[in-house]
Formats: sequence, structure tokens, C-alpha cells
Amino acid sequence: PQSLASEGEEEEMPEEEEEEATREGRAPVPEPAAAKKVEERSKKQQCKSLAEPAGMDHGPPGKRLESKPRVPVRYCTLGTRDSARNPQTLVEVTSFAAINKFQPFNVAISSNVLLLLDFHSHLTRSEVVGYLGGRWDTNTQLLTVLRAFPCRTRLGDAEAAGAVEEEVNQPRGPVSTPPGPYYHGNPGLESKIAPFWVMPPPEQRPNDYGIPMEVEVAYIQDGFLTNDVLQEMTLLVDFYKGAPDLVKFQELWSQDQTYLDKLKGSLASRTPKDQSFTHILEQIYSLLKLSS
Repeated sequence: PQSLASEGEEEEMPEEEEEEATREGRAPVPEPAAAKKVEERSKKQQCKSLAEPAGMDHGPPGKRLESKPRVPVRYCTLGTRDSARNPQTLVEVTSFAAINKFQPFNVAISSNVLLLLDFHSHLTRSEVVGYLGGRWDTNTQLLTVLRAFPCRTRLGDAEAAGAVEEEVNQPRGPVSTPPGPYYHGNPGLESKIAPFWVMPPPEQRPNDYGIPMEVEVAYIQDGFLTNDVLQEMTLLVDFYKGAPDLVKFQELWSQDQTYLDKLKGSLASRTPKDQSFTHILEQIYSLLKLSS
């Protein structure tokens, strides 16, 4: 589901052979022509084709993290923009097939990015947020996500958020940092990453909300675990140390698995080809035990 708070505004992309992604709250790609031709009846089709909102998946029986599920709403129920609507409202994503369209761009994301997002999401009972950075190639219409920048701050802390954005926006060579918020509930044994892109509303209804579209992604396995990922993991452990919402990793998540076992199982599918980093991850896991 997409949060209304993450909806970005349209900007033109420079026409260069390969350029950095712009800093927006959506996948930074040019507005596809199909977006301008979505007819009024497409909203009715979405309303009929979308499944009923489901509650949060709480995983197998056993001890679980306590969290109130946020039930998403259907896009067709939103109507025009309304300042009175809660900006944290979750909206169900729509597939391109549901509106008889093709995804107008391709997305690839590295395993190191997924590993860091997954690690961050497992540390706390609260929602987490961060930024994604990558490159946009106009020739191949490919957005490649190469870096993740977890926000070591609390949602709603405006003062700290400003400092985080300033740090993230520092020049980093060929990698730019478009705001790409990622959230979590209570994932199963392996977390599910669900990318989306906010497609502009039809031209005849410019005051409607953008349409959150489900995006298909190709995953790239990195050759090794980079130092920046290890540093971010260590800083995250230090940030949540002693926090009341820190996950108790030595407690049972299910009848035969602790929360630490659950974390290890989820990260196992996102590790790089080179396995020589395993002992370093074990050191980080030891820090988690001490912190919780």
C-alpha cells in the first residue's frame, strides 16, 4: 500500500544519456504517455478488480510484536484531493494489467539495498523510513537502485528530519538520493519488498490523487557486502539501543525460533555472492543481543 504522504509532484527529467534520478517521493521516471490517457472508466475497473483491504500479516503463532494494523483503502474511494484527509492513509496499489497498460520503465535493485532495508525493518516495532539512491538511464528506461540511507530519527521529529535530509543530500558521485520512503509492519520469516510508482491522475481530473501503481523489479545480487552497508547497520544498532520499541531478539517469535533467528532467515535471501562477510554479520548479531 502507498501512503498519501509519500506522493510526489511531477518534474521534468533532463534529456541526458544517463542521468541521476531526481529527488522526488516516487520512482523518478518521466511521466509515461499512458498516464495521460487513463479514462474515467479505469477508476471503476480498479474499484471492481482490487481485492478487499486485508489486515496486517502477523506471521506464525507464538510471541509477536504488538502493532495496530493500518487497513489500506481502495484508490477509487479517494476522489479529489482533500486537506482534511489523513496524509498517512494507506492506499492499495493497482497493477498495470488492471488498467490494460504496460509498465513504462524498468527497475533494478541491488541485494545490498534489500539487505539494509530488511535489517532496519526488523530492529523496531515502530515504522521505519529511509531514502533510496540510484541512477536513471533514459536510453534503456532503467532505474537502478544502488544505495539505501536509513533515517536514524523518529517519525514526526521535524528538527531531526531536517538534519537527516541535509546529510543524505551530500554529493555522492554518480549516485543520487531521491526520497523513497519504505515502511514495515510485522513481516513473516522473509520480508516482502513492495515497490510502487505514483502515476499522475488523468488530465481531465487534475485534482485527483495520483494512482499508486505496483512496479515489477529485477533483483541484482551484489558480489560482496560494502563497507557503507556494514557501517549503516552498526549505526542503526547503536541508534535503537535501549529504546522501548527495540525488538527483544532473544525472545521467541514462534515456538522454535527467536526474533534473531527470524532476522537471520530473512537476510539469508539477500546476501551477496562472497560469503566471507559472514563473521562480520555475526558480530552485528552479537551487538543486537547485547542491545536488547
